[in-house]
Order: sequence, then structure tokens, then C-alpha cells
Amino acid sequence: MTIYRFVNLFLVGAALAGAQGVPMKQAYLRFYEELNDYLPEDKRKRSFVCRFEGEVTVAILLGAIGVPLSEVDLLLCSGESVSPAHVVCDGDHISVYPVFESLDIRGTARVREEPLRRPCFVAGPDLVRLAAYLRMLGFDTRSSAGGSPDDCVRMAEAEKRILLTRDCGRQSKASRVYRVCSDKPRQQAAEVLARLDLYRLIAPLGRCPRCNAQLAETGCFMHCAACGMTRQHGVHLRRMKRLITRLSRGGGGN
Repeated sequence: MTIYRFVNLFLVGAALAGAQGVPMKQAYLRFYEELNDYLPEDKRKRSFVCRFEGEVTVAILLGAIGVPLSEVDLLLCSGESVSPAHVVCDGDHISVYPVFESLDIRGTARVREEPLRRPCFVAGPDLVRLAAYLRMLGFDTRSSAGGSPDDCVRMAEAEKRILLTRDCGRQSKASRVYRVCSDKPRQQAAEVLARLDLYRLIAPLGRCPRCNAQLAETGCFMHCAACGMTRQHGVHLRRMKRLITRLSRGGGGN
């Protein structure tokens, strides 16, 4: 069943209930960013009315409209953060947001215990060293040293990653994109951490700086099963802690 028909059946059912004398209620909904992809054209990027009867939760309303709750990170009802179980009242204004890429909403969102926010990246061909730093900090970061910038855009779109680029022209070609201003790798890493507020998500030695695979701890060593890289755990961890301290202060040299 298409989204159009599902929405229409929901609204038609409510209209029939109204015609039979059942008291009707209405809520005003507004969806943001990529959540609009689930809506028909005439309801995208604007507030629209949804009529209903009886006791309806936000989750039921979203299901009727066709927007999966698994893609929602924040619900505001008349300006207040609410859970999906919140019962919608007549005249409520409901704002529905996807994952926030540049804002940590931990402690604000009531949709789930942990926000959906788990940023992952694609670094352009000229940001290979930045990619390595982000991996060492635990962030899933793909790169394409030998690929074209357009390959990175396609990867970012297909995998819902944030495109990191220094090319102004790429900003209009990807849904999630951040243009890196700094020209030195460590300063670039500090810039990305600060701009996207990623400090709480740092997981030192989480990923292989060479290939992006998860690292495993084997005795005194960190080992990557994918590419075979091995680093001494104690020495490398101390270096990482020093690096994180410098990055969290907004710099750290080249």
C-alpha cells in the first residue's frame, strides 16, 4: 500500500467517524529533514492537519501516516519533548525530527533511552589523515584515497554517512555534509569534534586507523583482523589519551 493511499485511508476513516457523530480531533504535524521522504509531496516541509477520533498516541499517529518510529530521534508536542506513548490532544502541534548530526540531544529526547545519534563519516580523497584520526577516536569513517569526490558523495548517500570535504561544490550534492575548514589533519579532527559535538562519543582505539575495522584486544596488543595491523596497547593508549586531550582543547599541531 502506498504512503498516499495509507494517509488517505486514515483521513477518510476519520472523516467517516465524524459523519457518524463521533467527536473529531485534529493535530498539526510537521516533519523535518529526511523524514519528509516518507510523506506525499503536498505534506513535505510544511505543517499539515491530521484528524482522528478517540485516544491516539503519537506512535499510532506516525504509524498511520507511514513514518517509521525507528527513524525518529526527537518528538516535540507544543514545544515539549514527549515519548511515543504520549496521548495526542485536540489542537496539539507535533514536530518530528530525525537524528541530529550536529547536536547532542542526550537528556532531552524521550523517544528512547539512547539517542539514535551514532555519526559515521565518509572522508574525501584529500582528508585521508583526518579519517585515520577519527577512526582512532572510535568513529566509523570510510575514505577513498584513490576514488573520486563523486564516489564519496554516492557512498555518503547510500550509507547515510556524513560527507567530510574541503570542496565547497560538494555541499549541495549530499544530504549530510560538513565542509572542513582547517588544512592540518589534527586541527581538522579537533574542528569536526567541536562542530558536531562528538566528545561524549569518543572511544579510544575503537577502530583500525588503516582500514576502519573494529580493533580487538589481544594481551598487550590491539589487533585488526581485517588488515593485520598490530599496536602495543599500553604505549598506543597513552599516545591516544594525549591526542584526545589536545584535540578536546581545539588543536594539537599538525
